[in-house]
Amino acid sequence: MAREARKISKSGNYYIVLKGNELFVTEEDKKQFKAILERNFATGIVRGCVIEKEEIRLVVKEGEKGISMTMKPVTTSYARYFNRTHDREGKLFLGRFKSVPLETSEEIEESVKNLKKADSSKKNARKNADKAAADMANKKTAKTAEKETAKKVKEEPVLPKRKDTSRNLPSWLL
Repeated sequence: MAREARKISKSGNYYIVLKGNELFVTEEDKKQFKAILERNFATGIVRGCVIEKEEIRLVVKEGEKGISMTMKPVTTSYARYFNRTHDREGKLFLGRFKSVPLETSEEIEESVKNLKKADSSKKNARKNADKAAADMANKKTAKTAEKETAKKVKEEPVLPKRKDTSRNLPSWLL
Protein backbone atom coordinates (compact mmCIF):
# COMPACT_ATOMS: atom_id res chain seq x y z
CA MET A 1 0.00 0.00 0.00
CA ALA A 2 1.43 3.34 -1.04
CA ARG A 3 1.80 6.09 1.50
CA GLU A 4 -0.17 9.30 1.23
CA ALA A 5 1.61 12.19 -0.46
CA ARG A 6 2.74 15.05 1.72
CA LYS A 7 0.31 17.99 1.62
CA ILE A 8 1.96 21.11 0.26
CA SER A 9 1.39 24.48 1.90
CA LYS A 10 0.77 27.45 -0.38
CA SER A 11 2.31 29.78 2.19
CA GLY A 12 5.29 27.46 2.85
CA ASN A 13 4.59 27.19 6.59
CA TYR A 14 4.34 23.85 8.39
CA TYR A 15 3.82 22.29 11.79
CA ILE A 16 6.30 19.39 11.91
CA VAL A 17 6.59 16.43 14.29
CA LEU A 18 9.63 14.12 14.43
CA LYS A 19 9.41 11.04 16.65
CA GLY A 20 11.93 8.54 17.96
CA ASN A 21 12.48 6.22 20.91
CA GLU A 22 15.29 8.19 22.51
CA LEU A 23 16.31 11.25 20.51
CA PHE A 24 18.22 13.05 23.27
CA VAL A 25 20.34 11.55 26.02
CA THR A 26 22.23 14.64 27.19
CA GLU A 27 21.76 18.40 27.09
CA GLU A 28 24.63 18.53 24.60
CA ASP A 29 22.47 16.50 22.19
CA LYS A 30 19.76 19.16 22.36
CA LYS A 31 22.28 21.94 21.74
CA GLN A 32 23.70 20.02 18.79
CA PHE A 33 20.24 19.52 17.27
CA LYS A 34 19.47 23.23 17.59
CA ALA A 35 22.79 24.09 15.92
CA ILE A 36 22.08 21.67 13.04
CA LEU A 37 18.57 23.08 12.69
CA GLU A 38 19.82 26.66 12.51
CA ARG A 39 22.59 25.76 10.06
CA ASN A 40 20.30 23.84 7.70
CA PHE A 41 17.38 26.26 7.84
CA ALA A 42 19.50 29.13 6.51
CA THR A 43 17.00 29.72 3.70
CA GLY A 44 13.95 28.90 5.85
CA ILE A 45 12.66 30.21 9.17
CA VAL A 46 12.15 28.36 12.44
CA ARG A 47 9.24 30.07 14.19
CA GLY A 48 8.93 27.73 17.17
CA CYS A 49 10.59 24.60 18.51
CA VAL A 50 9.90 22.15 21.35
CA ILE A 51 12.48 19.45 22.00
CA GLU A 52 11.58 16.47 24.16
CA LYS A 53 13.26 13.15 24.78
CA GLU A 54 11.10 11.23 22.29
CA GLU A 55 9.62 13.98 20.13
CA ILE A 56 10.55 17.20 18.33
CA ARG A 57 7.85 19.68 17.29
CA LEU A 58 8.56 22.62 15.01
CA VAL A 59 6.73 25.46 13.33
CA VAL A 60 8.78 26.39 10.27
CA LYS A 61 8.73 28.17 6.94
CA GLU A 62 10.27 25.97 4.28
CA GLY A 63 13.40 26.89 2.36
CA GLU A 64 13.82 27.31 -1.37
CA LYS A 65 13.88 23.54 -2.03
CA GLY A 66 10.62 22.59 -0.29
CA ILE A 67 9.96 21.13 3.14
CA SER A 68 11.21 17.59 2.47
CA MET A 69 14.53 18.72 1.04
CA THR A 70 14.90 21.36 3.79
CA MET A 71 14.32 18.79 6.56
CA LYS A 72 16.43 16.01 5.03
CA PRO A 73 19.85 17.46 5.98
CA VAL A 74 18.56 18.25 9.48
CA THR A 75 17.46 14.68 10.21
CA THR A 76 20.40 12.95 8.53
CA SER A 77 23.01 15.23 10.12
CA TYR A 78 21.55 14.80 13.60
CA ALA A 79 21.16 11.02 13.19
CA ARG A 80 24.83 10.74 12.13
CA TYR A 81 25.94 12.88 15.07
CA PHE A 82 23.81 10.90 17.56
CA ASN A 83 24.86 7.47 16.29
CA ARG A 84 28.53 8.45 16.25
CA THR A 85 28.44 10.10 19.69
CA HIS A 86 26.48 7.34 21.44
CA ASP A 87 28.15 4.46 19.60
CA ARG A 88 25.01 3.05 18.01
CA GLU A 89 23.76 2.10 14.55
CA GLY A 90 20.52 2.24 12.63
CA LYS A 91 17.55 4.54 12.38
CA LEU A 92 17.07 7.24 14.97
CA PHE A 93 13.70 8.61 13.87
CA LEU A 94 10.54 6.52 13.67
CA GLY A 95 9.33 6.80 10.08
CA ARG A 96 9.17 10.03 8.17
CA PHE A 97 8.34 13.33 9.81
CA LYS A 98 4.73 14.43 10.01
CA SER A 99 3.83 17.81 8.54
CA VAL A 100 0.65 19.87 8.65
CA PRO A 101 0.44 22.83 6.27
CA LEU A 102 -0.31 26.17 7.90
CA GLU A 103 -1.88 28.65 5.49
CA THR A 104 -2.93 31.73 7.46
CA SER A 105 -1.00 33.90 9.88
CA GLU A 106 -3.60 33.02 12.56
CA GLU A 107 -2.83 29.30 12.15
CA ILE A 108 0.89 30.02 12.47
CA GLU A 109 0.44 32.15 15.59
CA GLU A 110 -1.90 29.56 17.14
CA SER A 111 0.61 26.77 16.48
CA VAL A 112 3.47 28.72 18.04
CA LYS A 113 1.32 29.54 21.10
CA ASN A 114 0.35 25.87 21.44
CA LEU A 115 4.02 24.86 21.29
CA LYS A 116 4.84 27.24 24.13
CA LYS A 117 1.83 26.14 26.19
CA ALA A 118 2.59 22.46 25.68
CA ASP A 119 6.24 23.01 26.57
CA SER A 120 5.42 24.84 29.81
CA SER A 121 2.69 22.37 30.79
CA LYS A 122 5.06 19.44 30.16
CA LYS A 123 7.66 21.10 32.39
CA ASN A 124 5.03 21.52 35.12
CA ALA A 125 3.89 17.93 34.61
CA ARG A 126 7.50 16.73 34.94
CA LYS A 127 7.91 18.71 38.17
CA ASN A 128 4.67 17.27 39.54
CA ALA A 129 5.69 13.77 38.46
CA ASP A 130 9.08 14.18 40.17
CA LYS A 131 7.35 15.39 43.33
CA ALA A 132 4.88 12.49 43.22
CA ALA A 133 7.74 10.03 42.70
CA ALA A 134 9.56 11.46 45.72
CA ASP A 135 6.38 11.20 47.81
CA MET A 136 5.89 7.59 46.71
CA ALA A 137 9.51 6.80 47.58
CA ASN A 138 9.03 8.31 51.04
CA LYS A 139 5.83 6.33 51.54
CA LYS A 140 7.55 3.13 50.40
CA THR A 141 10.43 3.62 52.81
CA ALA A 142 7.95 4.26 55.64
CA LYS A 143 5.98 1.14 54.69
CA THR A 144 9.12 -1.00 54.49
CA ALA A 145 10.21 0.26 57.90
CA GLU A 146 6.80 -0.68 59.29
CA LYS A 147 7.02 -4.11 57.67
CA GLU A 148 10.49 -4.70 59.11
CA THR A 149 9.33 -3.89 62.62
CA ALA A 150 6.30 -6.13 62.09
CA LYS A 151 8.61 -8.93 60.94
CA LYS A 152 10.74 -8.55 64.03
CA VAL A 153 7.67 -8.88 66.18
CA LYS A 154 6.55 -11.91 64.19
CA GLU A 155 9.98 -13.54 64.39
CA GLU A 156 9.52 -14.12 68.10
CA PRO A 157 6.33 -16.18 68.14
CA VAL A 158 4.58 -16.66 71.41
CA LEU A 159 3.39 -20.24 71.67
CA PRO A 160 0.66 -21.25 74.05
CA LYS A 161 1.82 -23.32 76.98
CA ARG A 162 1.02 -26.99 76.67
CA LYS A 163 0.20 -29.26 79.44
CA ASP A 164 2.78 -31.88 80.07
CA THR A 165 0.97 -34.97 78.88
CA SER A 166 4.03 -37.17 78.60
CA ARG A 167 3.31 -38.75 81.96
CA ASN A 168 -0.09 -40.01 80.85
CA LEU A 169 1.09 -41.48 77.51
CA PRO A 170 2.40 -45.00 77.10
CA SER A 171 6.16 -45.30 76.63
CA TRP A 172 5.93 -46.61 73.08
CA LEU A 173 4.35 -43.24 71.98
CA LEU A 174 7.08 -41.14 73.50
